[in-house]
Amino acid sequence: MNIKNMIGKIGRVKKIKKRWLAAIIIVLLIAGYFIIPQFFKSPTDAYVTEKISKGEVLQEVSETGNVEATDNISLGFKTLGKVSKIYVAVGNDVKSGDILASLDLAQLSAQLQSAKAALTSANSQYAKLLNGATSEDLKTAEDTVISSQQTLDNDYNGSINILNNAYTSIYNAHAAALSLQNDYFSAGDQEGIKVQDAKISINSDMANAKSSLESAQNNPAPANIDAAISEIIKDLNDTYNGLKIIRDQCDRGIYYATVSSTDKTAIDTQKTNIYTTLTSVTTLQHTISSDKITLQKAEDALALKGAAPRQEDIDSAQASINQAQANVDLYQSQLNDNYLRSPIDGKITDVNVKVGEVVSPSQSVVNLLSLNPFEIKANIYEEDIVKVKPENSVKIDLIAFPQQTFLGKVVSISPGEKIVGNVVYYEITIDFPNQPEGIMSGMTADIIIEANKKENVLRVSKSAVETIDGTQMAQVVRKGKIEDQIITTGLEGNDYYEIASGLNEGDEIVTGKK
Repeated sequence: MNIKNMIGKIGRVKKIKKRWLAAIIIVLLIAGYFIIPQFFKSPTDAYVTEKISKGEVLQEVSETGNVEATDNISLGFKTLGKVSKIYVAVGNDVKSGDILASLDLAQLSAQLQSAKAALTSANSQYAKLLNGATSEDLKTAEDTVISSQQTLDNDYNGSINILNNAYTSIYNAHAAALSLQNDYFSAGDQEGIKVQDAKISINSDMANAKSSLESAQNNPAPANIDAAISEIIKDLNDTYNGLKIIRDQCDRGIYYATVSSTDKTAIDTQKTNIYTTLTSVTTLQHTISSDKITLQKAEDALALKGAAPRQEDIDSAQASINQAQANVDLYQSQLNDNYLRSPIDGKITDVNVKVGEVVSPSQSVVNLLSLNPFEIKANIYEEDIVKVKPENSVKIDLIAFPQQTFLGKVVSISPGEKIVGNVVYYEITIDFPNQPEGIMSGMTADIIIEANKKENVLRVSKSAVETIDGTQMAQVVRKGKIEDQIITTGLEGNDYYEIASGLNEGDEIVTGKK
């Protein structure tokens, strides 16, 4: 092979290597384009999220009904009560919203005032929490700490005298035991041995009590005093047990007659003294422990007043406001229900009760004839009827008048059920003004009842809420991670739930997967 061929071959090899190198680089770039982003992908990228905000929660019920000629409408109260006043008579013309009759309001009025006072208090506590403690509050808290510390110091300062008395009681008990042993129990019998052992034990207790007392006297730090109290309580218990053993021997065998009643009484007196002293020292220990707890609580309260409010405290205060507002709304609603109002313009045809009479829910109180010639009857499914109330607004589309939408309201709900194909329904009556020329009985009407609506409330998409074993849950994004959060909801609307607790405005929640 000549040199020229060799050079050519080497050149071809280099070209092949370059092509392979280029191919490898391209493959790596393509792989990097698809693989590398996976390492930096956020856990939330696979989910659809939204921020919690305030808005409208609308609950609607849709059904189909029919136009019918207007008939008498029977009106009654929603609650049991005594009729306090009737405002109309047969033949009177009334306007929509006019009061027809009312029940006794005294109890509900008082409950409403109490609920409003609770709401005012909850708002005040919330504002106070956000504003922080006043200088007067801080001064009061500081004074409580100082007072608590002084009480603890006073008890420690008085403890040395109590401990000294305890040592003296043990000393006197030892002296009495020693005297009794020398006078009666010098023999080496069983009783004498027990008395000697008990006397030696009391002597040891006396020495230990003296050491504990001197330690507290030489360095009266709280820790030393606490230790001395604990030790001397043990010494007093042991001394009492030793005296009991000695006293028992005085009534055994020959010693029952030998030991004089005076000496027996002397031992009994020492037992009483030791027991009284033990009670005094134990009380001191409990008092000091209680003082420490009181001081700690006072210091914690001072620290809390001086600190910024915690989020959990803010949430708790806001929950108290929400609960108080709910109570006000409840009593206000109940108070409103104690007034029977005309849902439409019409004429009174019957008044069926008298003042002072007790009426039950749905009992006919007043009969009313609408001024409009036609009304709409519709059967509402039992699951939906609980959402519908008299005076609910209704949107009406008549098939015969496709270009128009009419507005009306629910004027009555029949308490009797209707069974249609083994399904339970309840009939409602809808009144609507501005009836078109040419309307006829029997025409079909598509209705949408605005059953409930809340505006400017915290809300969450229904797709974000899951119920597990009766507990409502939502997934919240916090610091790039998805966490389960227990929540409580209020009104269930078409698309949203009202948030009662568990979520705050601005929280990011998961509503589905991408």
